[in-house]
Amino acid sequence: MTPRPNVVLLVFDTLRADALSCYDDDAVETPNLDRIAESGTRFESAFSAGAWTPPAHGTLFSGLWPSNSGFQGNMPTMDDDVPLLADRLRDAGYDTYGVSGPSKMASPTNLDRGFDWYYEPWDHVAERPSVEWFEQLLTDDSVRRDTFRLFTRGNDYYNELRIEKFLDALGGAESPFFGMMNLTTVHAPYDPPRPYKTDRTPSLSRPPLHVFEELLTPGRIEDDSVRDERVFAVADGKRSNNIRFRYYDDDSYVSDEELAIVREWYRASVEYLDDQVGRILGWFDERNLTDDTVFVLTSDHGEYFGEHGLLYHSVGLYDEVLRVPLIFAGPGVPTGSRREDLASLADVFATVCALSDVEAPETDGIDLFGPERRDHVVAERAYTEHGNPEAESEVSEETLAWMRVGRKSIRTEDYRLELRSDGSSSLYRLPSQEEVVDPDPDVVSDLRDRLTAEVDDEFNRGDGDGDEREYSDAVQRNLRDLGYLG
Repeated sequence: MTPRPNVVLLVFDTLRADALSCYDDDAVETPNLDRIAESGTRFESAFSAGAWTPPAHGTLFSGLWPSNSGFQGNMPTMDDDVPLLADRLRDAGYDTYGVSGPSKMASPTNLDRGFDWYYEPWDHVAERPSVEWFEQLLTDDSVRRDTFRLFTRGNDYYNELRIEKFLDALGGAESPFFGMMNLTTVHAPYDPPRPYKTDRTPSLSRPPLHVFEELLTPGRIEDDSVRDERVFAVADGKRSNNIRFRYYDDDSYVSDEELAIVREWYRASVEYLDDQVGRILGWFDERNLTDDTVFVLTSDHGEYFGEHGLLYHSVGLYDEVLRVPLIFAGPGVPTGSRREDLASLADVFATVCALSDVEAPETDGIDLFGPERRDHVVAERAYTEHGNPEAESEVSEETLAWMRVGRKSIRTEDYRLELRSDGSSSLYRLPSQEEVVDPDPDVVSDLRDRLTAEVDDEFNRGDGDGDEREYSDAVQRNLRDLGYLG
């Protein structure tokens, strides 16, 4: 029997497909990610099942659309009866290792089920400064290195620490291993370490060391056409709900010039991410593991930079937030292949099982290297009243309604139909994403039937907390840092 391959699933939080040079000629150069794409198969039309972390990861881990797994909304909990990829691979003899990105993946969500080891940096690294943190400085080399990077190069929000812990864990595996890691490198705050950010914006004047930025000033942008405080606030992301609401209500809240700088900092974060991917690939090369490992590279969702009047993510179901990179490489994967057919994060479960010679449960996905091909993909966003009281008092009722409404969408090569919890619907022509003013009733009826056959037409509330499990202070601190809590 041929030995099973190792499997590594890298999820790059908030990474748009068009941010990579293997997907778009106008993107920054990403040679390490391109290397994987060239050695395997790249899916050009891959889409997430949700516009933010919970529904996207629920589908990625279960192979089920959000409605069918029940994992959607603000802080859901995955039902114990839903088979998960890590569970299935562990049952087949794999050692399983996971590293959480945002705390929307914290262990109370049950997304850690099936992992022998699950690293959550906000629970393992004490808040700075504190007695516990100073103790870790004395006893943990990884925390010491992370602190040195913070003071000199800037805050990378534990991404290099995650990688270090992840590779150390994989190095101790005794069986074929499955490793999953989410990296929040390109998630707001768009603040990669020096010199990435400065190189992208020569007009940015900064103190000589990052510690002075933390204590004194983040610097200034030597351009009188932009408001420094607005640029830094948008890039920081801690008030993303507030900013998102206001921008949708009035797009002068952030000017085009200010948004262009923020976009450059996002691109700088992508360059930093690619260098970290190179570090991971180098570790596998040095240990002669690359040829024995299936690599799966993807994202949970994209990001808006003013398209459709939107910023950040979690709202709307447009391509900018749903189209994601999806790259497979390794044993059993065709090399140098570029696929144009539709693919979904729901397909990763079945595809990984097939490449690992592990029996997959019934899911909403397909084996992407099997004979079946997709003619549609599905995405959802639960109805929610979760918002931001400060912003809600200053924007229109129309904006509030648009932000809260539940959405279910089906996408084919030619059209996207969106049904909403308020009873409205829209048909969009692709790839332009223009709304069809006078849609063909037969087209709408056919797409509606296909969509409701997948996920029915019921809209669940999405602002609850599952079974009301307790979330630690550290988890809540991470949610605030990422802009999910006011």
